[in-house]
Parts: sequence; structure tokens; C-alpha cells
Amino acid sequence: MARTRNVDHFDPSDQETKELVTPNETPESAFIPDTNADPEGSEVRDKQLAIHLPDFYFRKYTLDDLGNPTFIQSRVDGVMAVFEDKKNSIMTFNNPDDEARKKEEEYYLKQCTTIADGLMPLLEVDPQSTGINFLQLTTRTWAEFASIAYEYKEEASMANPNDDLPTWLIEREDKMFGLGRKARMLSAVVGLIGQDFGLRDLSLNSQRVRIEIERRQQRLAEWNFKNHADQSVKTANTLNSATQEHTNSVFSSA
Repeated sequence: MARTRNVDHFDPSDQETKELVTPNETPESAFIPDTNADPEGSEVRDKQLAIHLPDFYFRKYTLDDLGNPTFIQSRVDGVMAVFEDKKNSIMTFNNPDDEARKKEEEYYLKQCTTIADGLMPLLEVDPQSTGINFLQLTTRTWAEFASIAYEYKEEASMANPNDDLPTWLIEREDKMFGLGRKARMLSAVVGLIGQDFGLRDLSLNSQRVRIEIERRQQRLAEWNFKNHADQSVKTANTLNSATQEHTNSVFSSA
């Protein structure tokens, strides 16, 4: 009897096989939502974002749980660190010319004296209210100075070191120095005539400065949200919802 040939037999080692490797691109089937398995979840995931904001917004501000603009607490803490570092510093003049620097110092002291002299008639009438208002001005000025200084350092650190500083950053630098001068000038005036305010506490209260910083950051968050947020999808959704409610009402009354 003839021996049966294994015509269907093959040796796997003789076959050409393709190496199994991870593909460079994800196939479309891998990210199409499984609407059959999770129709409600898929619908939610596919909804467009109602509000679009530029990247810079989320570097400086954020949105609360209700989608409203608000400040980032860590930035407030950063501004407060600048304030704590600067609050006891004195006004310095870096003019290399000794004569010119002396004139600048004399002019600064004259400005402080002029402000103090201008307040004295008001202190004779209502010292407490005048003193409180002046301390509030001092607090707000220090809060703004610390905020501008923090923002200047933040923006300067992101600037290209090989390029010239942009004009707007140079203007921010000038404002920073101007506010620093004003803040120290107001504190100097408090030192000159604060005893005439009739108040027990003349200190530059850190908590009040923090509140002013938070208020400023909140105003900026709201302003940038108002001017840069694209709410076209949210508006369309609102209009579509209103239209649907109207048609349902008409249908019910028909």
C-alpha cells in the first residue's frame, strides 16, 4: 500500500511572518465613540466646548465650577511674596553722578513733605476719616506695585533673550518704577504725620494688601474673559434651547 503523502502539512518555520509592532498612528476605529455601548456618555463627550479662551488666559486666570472667570490663588501668593520682599525697602537712587543723585533725593523728600503739608488742613477737620482714606490709598498702591512687579518679572522671564524687549514690556517697566516710588512715598508720609491720624494701627496690613491684590486679579480675569472669550457655541445652544421651548409651548397650546 502506498504511503499517504502529507500534502496539507507545512512547517511554520518555513512561512514568512510579519513582525508585530506598535503602529505609529492610531486607527480610526480606535477612537470612534462606541455609541451602542454608551450612547449617553458618547453624546456628552462629543459636545463642543461652550466657551473657548486663548492659552494665555489659563496661564494667568481660570474658571470656577460654574464657568465664571476668577483669579488663580498661586499667582496671588506670588504677588504677595513680592510685596513682603519690598514693603520695608527704602527709595533708592542709582544715578552714578553724585550731584545729580543728591538732587533726586532732595526732590523726593520735598515731594513727601508737600503731600504731608497738604493733608494737615484735612486732618484738623476729620483726622480719622482722612487717615483711613490715606491708609487705604497706600494699601491699594502697594498692592498694584507688587502686582505690576510680579507681572513684569513673569513676562520678562518668557521673553527671548536674543531679542530687544518689546515696547509694551518697557512701558510696564516704567510703570513698575513709578508705582514703587509712589508706594514708598505714601509710606514715608504716613511715617511723617501718621500720629495725627488719630488711629491706633498705622501698619501696612498684609491681609488688606492681599484682598486688594485679589480684587485686582479678579477684575483682570473678568476683563480678559469679556474681551477674549468666544461664546458663540454657548450662545447658539442657548438660542436653540429657547427655540425648542417656544415650539413646545406653541405645540401645547395648539
